[in-house]
Amino acid sequence: MDKRTFLRGVGTAVIAASVAKLSTLESHNEGAAPAEETAFERVIRTNTLRCGYGIWRPGMNKDPITGRLNGIFYDYVEAIGKHTGLKIEWTEEVGWGDFPTALNTGRIDAMCFGAWPKATTAKEVLFTEPTYYLPINAYVSVGDTRFDYHIEKVNSPDIVISTMDSELSSQLASARFSEARTLSVPQLSDASVLLLNVANGKADITFTDAWTAAEFMAKNPDKIQPVKLHKPLRLYGHTIPVAMGEDDLVNLLNIATEEIITSGEFDEILHKYASIPGVLLMEERDYI
Repeated sequence: MDKRTFLRGVGTAVIAASVAKLSTLESHNEGAAPAEETAFERVIRTNTLRCGYGIWRPGMNKDPITGRLNGIFYDYVEAIGKHTGLKIEWTEEVGWGDFPTALNTGRIDAMCFGAWPKATTAKEVLFTEPTYYLPINAYVSVGDTRFDYHIEKVNSPDIVISTMDSELSSQLASARFSEARTLSVPQLSDASVLLLNVANGKADITFTDAWTAAEFMAKNPDKIQPVKLHKPLRLYGHTIPVAMGEDDLVNLLNIATEEIITSGEFDEILHKYASIPGVLLMEERDYI
């Protein structure tokens, strides 16, 4: 075999081997699962933020006749849409214990309601910076002073706590007052049911936010009263949770929120719905 014939044979073999390798790689890539799209990438691609929500005044309310949503967080999230150029899609109502799963399985992109950031939930989701803060207090029937400045007395088998499934009241009861009994309602119940159980004598005490209690007391005078304590049981900021790992989406929502707050838009929204003064607390900011 002459040299030219030998080199031609070698070249043909190399080309054939390269084509075979390329074909093998292409076949492998065709069978591989595509890279999973993040919520942030989906939001940018579709130009839509799919929101879950819960009903809890004044953050969010639903008209029973028209089904239309309104409230502080409805207006605030719609303002986020205007600042970012995103369409806001109010996808579904989600229970308090269900929203981490809804986020992490991609059913929704954000829980656009003002959830309270808690350490247990922070293992499953990320939270944006808070917009406003709301104190959580204990409430009893009018004239009941058993727990004034001694909330630890609630931790007794003789005491019944009005709670809501997967909501703060049940978490507080479990964490701090495990000896007490509970009267629980489903997680999508109206918040006022917690207080109604106390007012009707079905339970001794409940834990809820100051707004819900103030609204209930205004409509039902001389029924319930706050337990006297040196400080609230909790003070929670209202945030937007997103799925774990969605730092880019958190950043987008935080920057839009900063624009809305510093422009004065959020104050206007708050004043539109905050008919009870001194309950919703904003972070103090000094501007130059």
